[in-house]
Amino acid sequence: MTTDTNGGGTGSQQSGWQATRRSVLSSIGAAAGIGLFSGAGRAQAGAGLAGVGAAYLVTTGAGQSNGNGNGTEYLVLDGSGGVAFSTGGTADEAFQYAFDNVPDSGGAVMASADSFRFGGPATMGDNTALIGQQGTRFVVSQTGTAEDPAPSESQSNPLPAGHDLIRVRGDNTAITDIEFDADGTQLNNQAIQADQCDGVYIARNRTVSGFQMALSFTRCTGVTVEHNEVVDPNWYGITSRAAPTGSARDLRQSSDVVVAGNRVVGVKFNNIAPYNVANFAVIGNVAVDGGHSLIACSPAQHGTIVGNVCRDLTEFAPDPGGEAGIEIEYKETHLRDEVAGTPEARSSDITITGNQVDNCPVGILARTVPADADNTDARTAKRPYSFTITGNTVSDASAAGIRLRSGDAGVVATNTVRNAGTAIDIDETYTAGIEQGLNVTR
Repeated sequence: MTTDTNGGGTGSQQSGWQATRRSVLSSIGAAAGIGLFSGAGRAQAGAGLAGVGAAYLVTTGAGQSNGNGNGTEYLVLDGSGGVAFSTGGTADEAFQYAFDNVPDSGGAVMASADSFRFGGPATMGDNTALIGQQGTRFVVSQTGTAEDPAPSESQSNPLPAGHDLIRVRGDNTAITDIEFDADGTQLNNQAIQADQCDGVYIARNRTVSGFQMALSFTRCTGVTVEHNEVVDPNWYGITSRAAPTGSARDLRQSSDVVVAGNRVVGVKFNNIAPYNVANFAVIGNVAVDGGHSLIACSPAQHGTIVGNVCRDLTEFAPDPGGEAGIEIEYKETHLRDEVAGTPEARSSDITITGNQVDNCPVGILARTVPADADNTDARTAKRPYSFTITGNTVSDASAAGIRLRSGDAGVVATNTVRNAGTAIDIDETYTAGIEQGLNVTR
């Protein structure tokens, strides 16, 4: 690992990355309304991004073999275009250098349109934006193997385990326009994992080829996850859980969360899982091909699930009552000690409206799942309450269009259910105060 303290680079380095440096910094400068480069493409002295504090570009030194197995050197360019840092190691070292040098006042770290092989996670602090381009790709390295406690039929233990790519541990952060590649690893990792943050923005990214959880946030306030594509993660797509499961971060409460306009496909458990989340909105997402309920509040409070498309669920190890396109749930195994026995343990005040649910065993589901399956009293004492299910369309639900296995003070009205085993299935033993009206069944 070497650090260049005088801001200069070698001629061979410049020949390899000059075009990338010029195109990236000039385009970002143009977007910010300033010019970073002169007409000859040379960095202007003292050029910077007004209003963002500091700017770094992480790129590759083309043709610079360094013995790390992939023939790539990683470079960090400062706002003037000089080499601030270079490494013959892995890309996380370069990104960590850039993150560590963003001042408290804030700044941006840009990634060039290259593939970056990480050897471990890089961690972002306060007031930092990580920005990719079309073609930016972050790749996981396998760290070993591990036992999946719930392998699918297509999986054989042990499974390849990896590491997180980007960890967010600061306030007022953004991660945009990057493809995250798990390279077949399926356990103990996330593409992005945010913990104990206030103000997190995750947008226009893509995750492929694994991850235990693709995009996750825990103990956060003010989270927006929008317009991402998540393809074939192992356990969860967009979630407030954390990997590894059972860790100090897992199942910690978050609030003020928006999950909007994402496409999440090919998931073993839940495609979108706001667990232990309050004050939330899940809006306009496409969730396809999951094994547990495609959108699952388990538990959650004061939220809305509006205008989503949920399609093609094949049950994997279903809970009592089956799995659904959308569910609201009390599930005892999803509770930490600080939540158990409090109002935050139960799902409440949730509106489910204007959603399209197709080809799921159950369309929309409310239920209680105690840790002890024989504890039927929990279905009365700990049932979801004060929910509204209205204006949804459910088609081809083999078991039930709308199923309430437990619930209190709910409304089920003006829904359309087509071609369901049972249109509206309400267990009167474990429900109370359920208002129904104007549902249409065909």
